[in-house]
Amino acid sequence: MGLYQMEMVMSTTTFKRSSGSLMVAAFAAAALTAWTVPVSAELSFTDISADTAFARDRPQVAKDADGNYHVVYRKGDAGVRARNATAGNIGYMMVAPNGDVLIDEVNLTVDRTANVDSVDVEVGSDGKVFVSFGHRNDRDLRMLVIDPSLAPQDGTAPALGTITDVAEVTVVGTFNNPFIELDDTDNVYVWSHNGFFAKYDSTLTEVVAPVAPFSGTDGDGHSTSPVALDSDGNVHVVFQDCDSNLCTVSYGMLDGTDGTVLIDQTNVITEGLSTDQGSNTTVGDAPHAVHYNIMVDSKDKVSLVWVDKRNTPIWDEYCTVCASGGTLYFAKLDPSLDDQDGSAADMTVIKTVDDVALGPYKYVQAYMGKNDSVNIFFGQRGGMSHIRVSGNGKATPPVLLATSAVSFIGWNKAYPAAMASDGRLFWPTIENADDGAGSKIVMGKVSLGGGGGGGSTAPALLLLVMGAAALRRRMAH
Repeated sequence: MGLYQMEMVMSTTTFKRSSGSLMVAAFAAAALTAWTVPVSAELSFTDISADTAFARDRPQVAKDADGNYHVVYRKGDAGVRARNATAGNIGYMMVAPNGDVLIDEVNLTVDRTANVDSVDVEVGSDGKVFVSFGHRNDRDLRMLVIDPSLAPQDGTAPALGTITDVAEVTVVGTFNNPFIELDDTDNVYVWSHNGFFAKYDSTLTEVVAPVAPFSGTDGDGHSTSPVALDSDGNVHVVFQDCDSNLCTVSYGMLDGTDGTVLIDQTNVITEGLSTDQGSNTTVGDAPHAVHYNIMVDSKDKVSLVWVDKRNTPIWDEYCTVCASGGTLYFAKLDPSLDDQDGSAADMTVIKTVDDVALGPYKYVQAYMGKNDSVNIFFGQRGGMSHIRVSGNGKATPPVLLATSAVSFIGWNKAYPAAMASDGRLFWPTIENADDGAGSKIVMGKVSLGGGGGGGSTAPALLLLVMGAAALRRRMAH
């Protein structure tokens, strides 16, 4: 496997032999500079897929109790637009923490008559892998469960039938881009872009029949993490609610037991609520939200990330030449501040961090990190970058992680990265200058840090004091 590494750029400080006070002062300045000045990140990444014969994109990843990674992704013919594809599959791989491939690429599906449009993965309590996916030609929900322990895990690709624990289940005609979450007993909660919710047990037997609990979920918006669970088993969802070019981000909360609505759909965006929808080629001043993500932190607070494309070309997310991509936003909610009686919430009451504009980005995926910070990966055609936002909305400067990481032809735009809880990343990369070529899935690592905006200086000050004291002791001797 080839190994690639980006150069780290870092300021350095030169120390000279001098008097004790000058050396302590130099040490202090260097320590504080190294702690507080943002520097570019180092990112090493390794190919884990074997060829470029196929176009792989939209990866999702889940980590098991042994630290292994389970990666799923769309897989289509190289150089063929996803919407024009005549065959599409779901690829699956199992990768060790050091990047060694334990299970090589397995097709979890057979060739279809149209392409797969989404895929999601979760690992259950016993190490079994739950996969959901949607399909453009029929919008059915499909799920299956595989058991990686049944494979030799020697880097080869087993036959799908030898690792299947629950065969593919199809729920007819309701779901558009289904995504899943698991609870502690491996119940499966499903939410789709077109607003359908359902619940299944660990054998994929229906617990709550598919239902559309909200009235305005007629959008798409290209979310890759639209559903999250809190510690009480309640379900939090985010979705796009569109009226022509006016598309808002709506939030809702469901009782995880039976799907009862606790908080009805509530518009998240509370600023700049113009109704100017623009034309068919340019969005006006009205909100036009896409690429929305939702996460629940350790205190059951809800973090939201989305891109607002107002005043930018409507189809820019598919445009091969457009430069702008909208503005990235972050907000935080506290659902406990609502009475949860089934009516809409007052967003000005439950929103604890108002809409924070983070910059001009698109193709966004976001994940919960350490200390309830949110890690956001975003990209344009130039590559993939990372930004971290603390629970109070304070953000670190963006860092470029990889160039050309999401460079696909028009309709085959890849989402930037799938991230495990420890900061491991998986994303598709083009292997040569031909934008229509196939792609490999690669694995990388980025430091997640603690909070956003540089974090606390307390550890740095402690190190400073300890270092200065040790230096004085050495000089005294």
